Amino acid sequence: MVRHLVNYLFPLAVLLVLTTLDMAQAQAQAQSRRQDPQDIVRQRQAARKAQHSPYWDGFVLKHEGNCAQAIAKLQPLAKRGFGFEDAQTALGECHLMLAGLPAEGGTAPPRAQMLATQDYAVGVEWISKAAKAGHFGAQGVLVSLYAADLGPTTNKIDAAEWAHLYLTNPQRLNLGAPVLVAFAIEELEKNMSRTLWLQGKERARNWAPVFDPGQKQSQTSPTPQKK
Repeated sequence: MVRHLVNYLFPLAVLLVLTTLDMAQAQAQAQSRRQDPQDIVRQRQAARKAQHSPYWDGFVLKHEGNCAQAIAKLQPLAKRGFGFEDAQTALGECHLMLAGLPAEGGTAPPRAQMLATQDYAVGVEWISKAAKAGHFGAQGVLVSLYAADLGPTTNKIDAAEWAHLYLTNPQRLNLGAPVLVAFAIEELEKNMSRTLWLQGKERARNWAPVFDPGQKQSQTSPTPQKK
């Protein structure tokens, strides 16, 4: 008798639960229809904001051409060192643009004019850190700087070394990323002797990355996002 009662009550309980869920869903739908459209928009904006990662703020500002504000967002990330080479590269590029380097094409200012600015020195420092860690984007920036006579040094072997490091960068090759600085590499090779070009290539063969230890940050700092 007890077993029969349990067998009877169990489907009844399920029916009651399902009925309650249906009523709750119907009430929610009715409430949604009664909501002000502006309230719905605000709720959706709040949901998107909750999913937003502050890691990308600096990159977005840089993309928009707002390097002054981008630097404030990128610098804390770049200072964290290894693993944050994307931020170091973006930060360096922003400083170079503030120093007068055109964002897209155009003629670069004379070397003496660029070297006279603090932004140039800071920009090259951050780009070099990321390049030394093996970041192919930063290495490409260095190649472009050398081709425009704006490299950290005036040594042509250094320029050839970075060109070969960029071309043979394992990360770039694994990703299948195109050679975006092909013209700069051609210019460098054309404007130096074959001997210097091969000396730079030999240096690249014996090169090893050097990682930036960075500075300790609080646990609330944003973490890098995988692409």
